[in-house]
Amino acid sequence: MLLLCGIGRITALDVQGMEIMTHKEFSIEPASTATYLAIAGIILVAIVPLVFTAVHFFRKSERLTIPMIVLFLIVTVVVIVCGFFVYFGYSARWGKFVVADGGLQIKGCLYGRAIPQDSINKERIKIVNLITEQSYRTVARTNGIGLPGYLAGWFRLKNGDKALLFVTRKTDVVYIPTSEGYCVLLSPSEPIEFLKVTQQTWNDSEASFAH
Repeated sequence: MLLLCGIGRITALDVQGMEIMTHKEFSIEPASTATYLAIAGIILVAIVPLVFTAVHFFRKSERLTIPMIVLFLIVTVVVIVCGFFVYFGYSARWGKFVVADGGLQIKGCLYGRAIPQDSINKERIKIVNLITEQSYRTVARTNGIGLPGYLAGWFRLKNGDKALLFVTRKTDVVYIPTSEGYCVLLSPSEPIEFLKVTQQTWNDSEASFAH
């Protein structure tokens, strides 16, 4: 078996030279500055009150053990909160979408998952504009995070669909319906190329299995 590597693409060939496996990785379109300003603001809002609380305990308590325990708990909470939002900032810039013969894999995100090819409605994949096509807009967040310029996790759309979002812009969003009761909305850095690769990879894969 031979491996041929291109930019973000790996193809395996058998000894007859027939393609038997391929995948291509796409980066998420990096979130805007507003996203990171929002994350910084949330972290500051979390840190400042906790710091004042720690200072208050140090001044009021006569026993050192009490404020030290409280300070430890405060630091733990701060680290967890900061780590949570730092990770979201990371995923908003470094998240990956992998199109492979077996389906779609979403990596580097808290809500990432692998979606089997058989569950994807390939004929209905398209690029949508959330500004002009209002039926694809989110109306409720069920289990996700919504920041200026970045939506990730589970949402309910205006058309009633349950949706898994990894969206950093309102235009050039790839819509992927599935047979599992939800759709996926993505913001790959190359939406047109992403759409083309999904059609080529999954249609070719089906054709090879048919033969």
